[in-house]
Amino acid sequence: MTMTPAAAADPGPARGRPRADRTRESRSRILDAAVTCLLRDGYARTSTISIQTEAGVSRGRMLHQFPSKEELLVAAAHHIFAAQLEQPVPGPLTDQIAEARGPGERIAVVVDVLWATFQEPSFWAATELWVASRTEPALAEAIRPAERRLGRAIWARMDHLFGAELVARPLYLPVRPVIFTSMRGTALSYAFDARDPRSEPLLEHWKEIARHALLA
Repeated sequence: MTMTPAAAADPGPARGRPRADRTRESRSRILDAAVTCLLRDGYARTSTISIQTEAGVSRGRMLHQFPSKEELLVAAAHHIFAAQLEQPVPGPLTDQIAEARGPGERIAVVVDVLWATFQEPSFWAATELWVASRTEPALAEAIRPAERRLGRAIWARMDHLFGAELVARPLYLPVRPVIFTSMRGTALSYAFDARDPRSEPLLEHWKEIARHALLA
């Protein structure tokens, strides 16, 4: 009997391991594969077959977990947002923030940290789903609550990075979404105009806006 590559790669049930563990592992493999396919192929070209091949699982195992592409990508949306929420600030950047000499330098470091998050693969995978959700009601329905949770977590992360002294400034709450949404809009232009994000001209403007609002 000839086996397909995906079927050959599927290890099948592992003896001695609880079924719940095997289910979680295969689910995680499938969701990771869905994110990989979204990044590589885009939403329109991502299919259940391409995800199955990427995950290296059998067709039956994947359909048991996710009967349709819509259900799978809705789960992938939650998977992406959960990964974003759990992603820690890298140690060296945390050290830079802690070692900043005064609020002006802290603002500069935090803006650099925030901008770097828009270069992460999770941002682009999420973007594929955001765009697709415009014409996919089920996807939009799943993304909305996840996006709200992510938004609250982002504000909390920004508050932590800027620190209590800057958060207490009167213009902090208005300037926080201005900087964040401006970064997100600018990051989207990198989809069709790839360039070095470290040389982004707006980077210094964001820092200046934050300094003017929070230190004036």
